[in-house]
Order: sequence, then C-alpha cells, then structure tokens
Amino acid sequence: MKKKLLAVAGVITAILFLTSGLWLSAYGRFLVVDESPDKCDAIVVLGGENVTRVGRGVELFREGYGDKIIMSGGGRLTTKLAEADLMLMEARDLGVDPAAVLLERESESTYENAVFVKQIVMEKGIKSFLLVTSNYHTRRARQIFSRVFDGTGVRIITVSASDPKFSPDSWWKKGEGQQRALTELANIAVYRIKY
Repeated sequence: MKKKLLAVAGVITAILFLTSGLWLSAYGRFLVVDESPDKCDAIVVLGGENVTRVGRGVELFREGYGDKIIMSGGGRLTTKLAEADLMLMEARDLGVDPAAVLLERESESTYENAVFVKQIVMEKGIKSFLLVTSNYHTRRARQIFSRVFDGTGVRIITVSASDPKFSPDSWWKKGEGQQRALTELANIAVYRIKY
C-alpha cells in the first residue's frame, strides 16, 4: 500500500512539473482583466506603477474615451507631493491639459483608492469611467471598485496597462514577475477577508 501511494505521489508530481507552464500561465491570465474600452465620462488611473498606468490613461484620454482623468494616489513621495501630483506631472509631460485632471491625494491602498474616487465621482456626477491599473492588479482592483460602487449605478470598465515586469504567460521565469504574482495572490486573499 505504501509503495502504491508513493508511486501515485510520484506520478502526480511528475504531471504537475511537466504541465507547470500551463497552470502557471493560467494563473497569470486569471489576474488580468482587460475589457474593451468604451466612451465614458472619465478615466481613473490608480497610483503604483505610475509610468505605464499614466501612459495608458493618457492614451485612452487622447483617443476620446473620457473627458476627465482622475489620478488616484495618496502615497507621499515628498513632504509636499502625493503620488497623484507626480502622476499629474507625467500626464502634463505627455501633453494633457492639467485642467482635465482631477486629483485624489488621500488613498493609501486599493480599497482607499475606490472609496476616495467614489467621493469625487459622486460629487462630479460621473456616471461611467474606465479603471486603469497594471495588468496583474486589474482583477483585484475591479473586485474592490465593484464592491465600493455597488448600488450607485456607475458603470466601470477595467482596462489594463501592461507591466514590463509581469507577463501573464511567463511571470514565473523572473524574480520581479514572481514577486508581483505571489504578492497579488496574497493581497486577493487578504482583501476577501478584510473587505
């Protein structure tokens, strides 16, 4: 009996090893939500990996998918600048008129991004927006924003910004990809328990 169990365990281990690329890439693709953009009232860009996120938000803005951009990030970069301020500078450098940008400077987490963005959205009468964040962060961001905006009637479309350090189909081959994928898995679990 013991030999049979060891043989079965060996076969299972071999199968898992030989198919690891399939299930690891399936997990990577699971993390990424990338819906087709549609015309909305605004584009919400979450702080974090600023360069690619802001770049994708500006691209969508230029293509006419929103009339306003909300930059959301309260992490303090200096005593005077929040993350949203840096995001505004990047957008301005990419040719966006600062008058088209609204800043959310208080959030310290994805959940707080949603809570503080909701205040702006409700105050401004925004009925729809594109939610832009890094590809590996899209599933969790969409879940949180959907929960926070539940019952408001606001339409949210999640659009991913590619991350040079995370490829859904090969994230396990590089340390930075591993870090993003595994941290996101932990964050998904924590957020499900906490919120």
